[in-house]
Amino acid sequence: MVIDNQQNLMLLRWRWLLVAIVYMASLLLGYNFLCQAWQSGREVQWLVVATATMVLFLSIFWWALHHNHRPAEATLLPFLGYGNGMTLARGLCTALLAGFLLAPHPTGGLAWLPAILYTVERLLDYFDGYVARLTGQETKLGTILDMEFDCVGFLLAVLLCIQYGKLPVWYLVLGLARYLFVLGLWLRKQAGNPNAALPPSDHGRMIAGFQTTFVSIVLWPSVSPLITLLASYLFAIPLCYSFGRDWLVVSHVLDPEARLYRTMRQTIKQIFERWLPTVARVVGALLAGWLLWRVEPTFAAYAGQGFAAPWTALAVCWAVAAVLLLLGVLGRFAALALFCLAALDILANGLHWTDNGLLFICTLIVLHLGSGQFALWQPEERWVHMKLGA
Repeated sequence: MVIDNQQNLMLLRWRWLLVAIVYMASLLLGYNFLCQAWQSGREVQWLVVATATMVLFLSIFWWALHHNHRPAEATLLPFLGYGNGMTLARGLCTALLAGFLLAPHPTGGLAWLPAILYTVERLLDYFDGYVARLTGQETKLGTILDMEFDCVGFLLAVLLCIQYGKLPVWYLVLGLARYLFVLGLWLRKQAGNPNAALPPSDHGRMIAGFQTTFVSIVLWPSVSPLITLLASYLFAIPLCYSFGRDWLVVSHVLDPEARLYRTMRQTIKQIFERWLPTVARVVGALLAGWLLWRVEPTFAAYAGQGFAAPWTALAVCWAVAAVLLLLGVLGRFAALALFCLAALDILANGLHWTDNGLLFICTLIVLHLGSGQFALWQPEERWVHMKLGA
């Protein structure tokens, strides 16, 4: 087995070289494209930062090659598999995205490039693990690459959003959350304090998914900073709660096996998974109806920007969404539609906490927590909570 592993590791190193060549070729193509688009010297800065990120990813990949085995086996696989190939493509997208750090905000069609790169990276992340499980090629290497590329990509995307004025500076703490958490564990260990094991989390993966999806949307040039800055406070709460609870557990402040902890956890779950979203559904539906009746929004501020969609069709769609939200039928999708209503009204008529602002909050609560109690039909919950392909 040792000989087989050595031979397979040699084959994997040749595959690493092939990936490195593809990465470098893509980097040069990107540099050549930006030379023609920018013609100002900024492309050199892009090349330096993108190259540094690419070297980091290739170093992680090289170091983790000896983990290219299935979870329950010790024999190295001589091939990378389709899932790892998709993960490495994510690394390429992230490295190209990194080049835009510290560079002036691109204009015109180029302004969409960072958003496209990170959105593609997020879509690949959704499917790479599924493809690995589907093809029977799930490996520890894939787990390592997935985690490292996720964290670096999220941090870079947050930095770009801050650089473009679409997220507050304090959001950087959330971008660094995993690194700060790992640093805290290391400092505790150095001080001789044992770290407790984390219990399984019902919502950790879902919270991370919402967070990265939010940041990818923030990068879209068409999304106003007024909306993203307001939404940032609401999207920060679940992530802060998740990391805060985990830190209290690993530092032995909370004992997951204690009766008090289980009772408190069950109470919190009842409040935040059943009753809070139920209240948000009812209030959100009423506010949406009030908003549609009060404004009959012409969105005059948008008329001059080419937003000329038929008001009647939009009003009907939003009215239907309000009814669906009230009944708890496809609640998250209905909330998403009404979130757009609230966001557009805020942009057109200003922020009013008594209607569009509160509707904005209610829809985000349902998007995060689901439809809650007395919901009639929630097929989307299966997809939100399910690990694709598991």
